[in-house]
Amino acid sequence: MFINKESLKRNKFVQSLKKFSNSNFVAKILVGLFIWSIALIPFYIYLLFRWLIDPMGFWQEFALIFGFAVVIGWIQGILLFLAIALTLFLIFEDL
Repeated sequence: MFINKESLKRNKFVQSLKKFSNSNFVAKILVGLFIWSIALIPFYIYLLFRWLIDPMGFWQEFALIFGFAVVIGWIQGILLFLAIALTLFLIFEDL
């Protein structure tokens, strides 16, 4: 599944975000913060589990990082790609 210009232009959610962000500079900042806060949810989950588990030593830390990289790392990668695409779409008018 590739993201192309036409699918972004037809998406109603993206259109409403673009309409809101075109209103002023502060709106663009708020939309960008919203997009990135959603995109970083897997990282927040990792930080929460790291705080709850409190690994001690290299191997526990390594196992925790490796486990989360395998389980939610691919979700984080997809969300980051989508966040970059949406941010670029909102910044550049003629995308």
